[in-house]
Amino acid sequence: MNNFKEVAKLVKKRKENINIFYELLDSDSWDGYFEHLLNLSELKKEKSTFVAILRRLVDLKEENLVQEWKKNFFKEEKITELKHKFYEEIRKFYEKEHQELIDEIVSRKLLSEFYEILIQGIHEIGVIINSYEISWTKEIIEKNNKILASQFQNLDDAINFLHKNKLYQITPQGEICERSYGVLVRIGNLWKFVPYARFFENETLKLEFAFEKMIERLKNVAKKEDELAYVEYFEKLKNAFCQKDEDKIIGSWQEAELAWMKVKSPLQVGHPLEYYEDHYTHAVALEWDIRLEDESNFDALKFSNEIKQSFIKVYENINIEDEKLKKEVLNNIDKTQLYVCIPMIFYGAELKGLFSAQVVPNDEFVSNIAGKKIFAFLNFVYENTLSKPFMKISSEVFEKDFLDYGREILFFKEDIWKRVYEISTIGHEFGHIFFIASDSEKKMNQSGFFKNIEEYKATTGGLINFFLHEDKELRLPVFHELIKRAISLIAWQKVDEVQPYYTEGLIHLSLLFKSGVLKFEDRLKINFNLEFYEKFKLLVLQTYHDLAKHYTLKLDAKEFLNRFCLIEDKVFMPIEEECKEFVKYYYKLYEKIGNEIDNSGEFELYKAKKSKKNEKKYFNA
Repeated sequence: MNNFKEVAKLVKKRKENINIFYELLDSDSWDGYFEHLLNLSELKKEKSTFVAILRRLVDLKEENLVQEWKKNFFKEEKITELKHKFYEEIRKFYEKEHQELIDEIVSRKLLSEFYEILIQGIHEIGVIINSYEISWTKEIIEKNNKILASQFQNLDDAINFLHKNKLYQITPQGEICERSYGVLVRIGNLWKFVPYARFFENETLKLEFAFEKMIERLKNVAKKEDELAYVEYFEKLKNAFCQKDEDKIIGSWQEAELAWMKVKSPLQVGHPLEYYEDHYTHAVALEWDIRLEDESNFDALKFSNEIKQSFIKVYENINIEDEKLKKEVLNNIDKTQLYVCIPMIFYGAELKGLFSAQVVPNDEFVSNIAGKKIFAFLNFVYENTLSKPFMKISSEVFEKDFLDYGREILFFKEDIWKRVYEISTIGHEFGHIFFIASDSEKKMNQSGFFKNIEEYKATTGGLINFFLHEDKELRLPVFHELIKRAISLIAWQKVDEVQPYYTEGLIHLSLLFKSGVLKFEDRLKINFNLEFYEKFKLLVLQTYHDLAKHYTLKLDAKEFLNRFCLIEDKVFMPIEEECKEFVKYYYKLYEKIGNEIDNSGEFELYKAKKSKKNEKKYFNA
C-alpha cells in the first residue's frame, strides 16, 4: 500500500519550514548558518543582502545574489566563483533535507519496498548529478559559450558556424537534432562535438554504477504494471546517459522518453529534458527530480476539450490548410497526461530554480507517438507566493490600488488565484502544443531564436483559450496577472537562461502600450478596467492569429520577434519608444532596489488579516 497523500503532506510540511526563513527578515538577528552565508557572499550586512541570500536558499534563485554583486561592483570572474560557492552550500543543504525526508518516509512505512528503493536510488543518483552539474556548467556555459560569444557578433553567425562544421547531433532519421547531449571541444582552431558520456567520463561511470545498483534492487521486487514500467524506463535512461556512440545518442534518449511516457504512477521522475541555458548547441541541462501528484479540483478533461476547441477555432480563422499539422496537434492534446503535483526531491540544474509548470518531452518524434506530460505545481507555487515579502520595487512602480487588487486575491480569494493559475500557467503549457509539428522548431530556428517567440506563443495560447471560453468573474484577475507578470519579466533582461521569458514579456508589454493599457511619463499609469481589457484582448487576438500563420508556414522565428524588439548593446529592447523608455526605467530601478523589501508594513498587515480570518474560520468550524 502506497500512501502518496501522506508523503505529499510530509513534503509540504518540510517546505513550509523552509519558507518560514522569510520571517527572519522581521528581525535583525542572523543565526550561525545565515552568518556563514553572509560571509560566503562577501557582501555587507544589509537587508537587501539577506533577501538575496534567502531567495537563493528558499526559492533557489541565483539572479538576486548576482544583482547584489553587480551593484557592489564585483568583477565577472568573482561573481562566477561566488555562484559556485553558493551552489555547493545549497547542494549540501538540500542533499541533507532530501535524505531526512526519505528517512522519515521509510521509518513511517508510507511506501512499498519498491518505492522506498526507487526514491533512495533517485537520491543517490541525484547526489552524483549535483556534482556533474558543476562540471557541465564550467565547460558548456562558462567556457565554450563565452568563446563562441567572443568569436561571433551575433547568434545567427554562431549557429551557421556550428551547422557548417557539423557540430551537432543527428536523429535516427539522419536529421539535425534541435537539442544535444554533447560538449564542444576546441583543439587549436578545430572544434569537435563529444558526447556527454565520453567527455564527462568519471561522472558517467558513477551514474552507471548507481543506476545498475538501483535497477537490480528494483527488479527483485517489481511486480505491478507501474513498477515494471519504471524498471524499463530506468534501463533505457541508464543506456542514454552512458551512450558514447555519436550516431545513437538521440535515438537512445528517444527510447528513454518513450519508456518514460508509459510510467503513469503518481510519483514521477524528471530527467534531463530542457535546454534553456545553452543558446548555441542546445545542450540539455542536468535536471533530476521526483515530482509527486498533489490534491486538486482541476477538471483536466473539461480544460483539455476547451483547449482543442480553441485550437480548431484559430486554425480555421487563419485560412491555411495543413491537415497534417492539425492532426498532430489534436493527437498531442488527446494523448497529453496532466499531473498537478509538488516537487519532492530535486538536483542538478534545479538547484538553480524549479519549474512553476512544465510540458515535456521537447522531442516531437516522441510526442507524435506517445503525447506529452504536463506538470503543474499549483499548491506549491501558491504557498511560495504567499510566503514572500512584498518588494519595494512593486510599490515604486505600481499604483497602490493595482497592488491591493492582486494582494486581496492572493491572501483572501485562494480559489480565484488558483483558477487564474490554471488559465495562465496550465494554459501556457497546453499553448506550447498549438501549431507545433515535428519539424517546426528545426525550420523556425534558423537564426537561433525559436524559444524567444515560443514562450510568448505558449502564454498567449492559454490566454486565447480563456478569451474563447470567457468567465466574466475572471476577466480582471487574469488581466491583472498578465500585466504584473509582463512587467516583472523585465528583471530577467540579462539572465541568459531565461531570456525567452524576457522577450515574451517585451511582446506583451508592446501590446499593452499599443492598446493604451499602459502609459509612461516619469511614472507608470495603468488603465486597469474592462474597457481597456477589451482593447487589449482585440489586439492580442489579432497578433496571435498572425503568429499562428507564422508557425503554420514555419517561418524563421526572428522575423516575428523583430516586429516587437531588436538587440541593442547585446540585450533585446522594444521597438516602440514609450515601451522602451519604461523597460529602461524599470531595469535601472531593479538594479538599484531589486532586492529591497517594502517596509511600509503592508505585508505584515495582510498576513495578520489572513491569520485572523483563518482563526475565525477554524473557530466557526
